[in-house]
Amino acid sequence: MKFTRVLVVAATVAAAVVIAPQPALAIPSGAGWSGSWKYTGGTSIQVTLDVPGAKLVANGWDALGVRAFVLNVSDTAADGKCAYVKWTAAATTEHWACGNGTTVQVSGLPTSTNAITAVLCRDSTAHNNKTNCNVIDVPSSYTDDFIRTEGNGAHWRYYDGYSGEDWGAWITIGNVDLDYFGWDDSPAGQRWIQSWLTVFGPTCGSGTILNATPASTLTNCSQGDLIDNLPNTNVTGTAWGTACTWAIRALNPPKHCIKLRVPEPS
Repeated sequence: MKFTRVLVVAATVAAAVVIAPQPALAIPSGAGWSGSWKYTGGTSIQVTLDVPGAKLVANGWDALGVRAFVLNVSDTAADGKCAYVKWTAAATTEHWACGNGTTVQVSGLPTSTNAITAVLCRDSTAHNNKTNCNVIDVPSSYTDDFIRTEGNGAHWRYYDGYSGEDWGAWITIGNVDLDYFGWDDSPAGQRWIQSWLTVFGPTCGSGTILNATPASTLTNCSQGDLIDNLPNTNVTGTAWGTACTWAIRALNPPKHCIKLRVPEPS
């Protein structure tokens, strides 16, 4: 399974990251934040989002790029607030779950060939004060059927009390993994990022940290396993990563890409 392999790589990388020259300046403020999507089979996909006090789990079915989902929205804190989800696919719908331990299941949503954006927030019981909003994007598989490959996906999470990097992010697209790890407010107002591109050959792959200063990108083609680290860099605000794969020898081969954003907790 791709994600099992990524986690092994990430664990190895994280061990190296701990000795980085710019350690985390504080315990992460984003503990409890995470997001993911993954194809668990050629026709099945799961999307998750977490913030402290709220959770989204969306299970979907993909028929040649036409996707349908059942959403489970959960309020997980006794704080007098609600869990809120804005789900954008064929159209935009909004859903709430209010009361600690309450889960609302939403089915009957329209099918869609579009990319999906899901937003999870905490909200007041009056539904007029949304805070702590987390977001995940899921690309369309209708426009690129390679996206439906089992194991393809992306996930990220903040670490809970971990003394090294504040958060980690992992993208898997075919035989290419891009893993990137961040320190928030290092220096103040910026996020310092280390990243690794793993190409499980034979294939070509690229990894890019977008909006990076300095630019951080790497492309490699490999007949076998190859692991390279991208230049260390800083970003301000959302940490975007993009991983791509294409055939090693084909003439003008199609390129397949996944883009993942790691928002700053608010």
